[in-house]
Amino acid sequence: MALNDQAPSRSSVMSSGRAPDGGLTVAAEALSPDDQYPKGTYLRVVDGRAWLRGYSCDDQHVWSPSDRFIFQLPPPSV
Repeated sequence: MALNDQAPSRSSVMSSGRAPDGGLTVAAEALSPDDQYPKGTYLRVVDGRAWLRGYSCDDQHVWSPSDRFIFQLPPPSV
C-alpha cells in the first residue's frame, strides 16, 4: 500500500500521542477492542522509504484538525 505522491516526513522521530508528521491515517474499523493492540495503520515516508505502520490509542483519543486520513470508497454499483 503506498501513495505515490505522498510528501516525506520532515522528521524521522516517532510521535507519541499524536499522528506523525506527514502521516496519512488509513480510515478503517478498529482491529481489536484491546487498547494495547494497534487500532489501525498509517502511511508515512521517511528518508525516501514508504512505511505502513500501526498505531495504538484508546477510545478517548481526539484527532487534531491537521491530521489527514485516507479512505477507500466502495466500488460503484452496476
